[in-house]
Amino acid sequence: MRFLVVALHWVVFVLCALLDDRSSCCAFVSHIMAHQSHQSSVVLMMASKGGDADKNVRMFTDKLVTASGKPVCRYALGGAARSTQSEYLPLKYRDMLQNADDDTGAPFYFYYNPHRYPQFLSGVSQAFEDSTTRRDIFFASGGTERSPAALDQRLDDALAFCGGEYLDGFVLEYVCQDELDSDTQLGKELQNAIDHVQSYVRENRVRYVMASTHSHRVGRALSGAASLDAIMLRYNMSHRKAAETISFPEALESNIPVLAFTTTRWNGLQREASPTVTTADCITFALQQPAVEVVLHSARDEDELDDALLPLFACSDSTHWMSDSKYDDVCAYYGGDEMAWNDDGYDEYPDESL
Repeated sequence: MRFLVVALHWVVFVLCALLDDRSSCCAFVSHIMAHQSHQSSVVLMMASKGGDADKNVRMFTDKLVTASGKPVCRYALGGAARSTQSEYLPLKYRDMLQNADDDTGAPFYFYYNPHRYPQFLSGVSQAFEDSTTRRDIFFASGGTERSPAALDQRLDDALAFCGGEYLDGFVLEYVCQDELDSDTQLGKELQNAIDHVQSYVRENRVRYVMASTHSHRVGRALSGAASLDAIMLRYNMSHRKAAETISFPEALESNIPVLAFTTTRWNGLQREASPTVTTADCITFALQQPAVEVVLHSARDEDELDDALLPLFACSDSTHWMSDSKYDDVCAYYGGDEMAWNDDGYDEYPDESL
């Protein structure tokens, strides 16, 4: 039906042109463009609320796969610098996925500086038994360094906990605005760092090249970089505007997976008062966003892992990660003036959220 309406518009436009009726032509072009713009806005709004995102309710994504070809879990377990995670936590995460009804997906582990959480990484290194089972798990790590020597050291550090042969994803962390030459052009030092990590791919020591940033303007530039396979961006209930208007549209246009992090805003969003918000709510809120493929979450203990992961398995049998009414409630509560929540200093680029 939509196609027929647009086709009829253009038929009338052609007739006006044949009759040399310039004013009518211009009026019809303006009308068509306005109609198309309105339709696009409606579709994007519906998708962000989950209204047109039935296919997005899936536990695993094939946009990132293991060496054996398994799609990875859309909930990635990360190391938490602000807490002491047990050695058993990574193993429980693996076992929960293996015991799920759909056990075709792979665990996704992420760790920043591998020296910061030894117990967690001890468990990570036990998540596989040999080189064959290693191929069924996805590991990502990286560093803030940009020099080749420092990047080499970071890779060696990361490899020590995932079998020593290869890292699935290497992340150039914390890319800042001053590393860009323009709104769309990466700076030379950053591009050189990306090129150096690409050399690991050619050596079969890294499989995916990624980058993370706290700036959505930087995220927009990274989304357009053909040499990157995925990007990490901040996104949560109280930090939506910049992502949804600046970085996510470019990521969708470029078909580059987004890994969302700080979805609980350092565990500051969960509330018992109305509206009740749980850890799982924070995660599903991000997962229902079409640009987001994976949520990175650092469960502090086994109970929090249950709170985060078990509701996701339940959602996989439904049509939406989050109901429209729940979405509207949390947006109404946390939306509007996002800077009202910035007493914690979370938003490093407040101008992006205005």
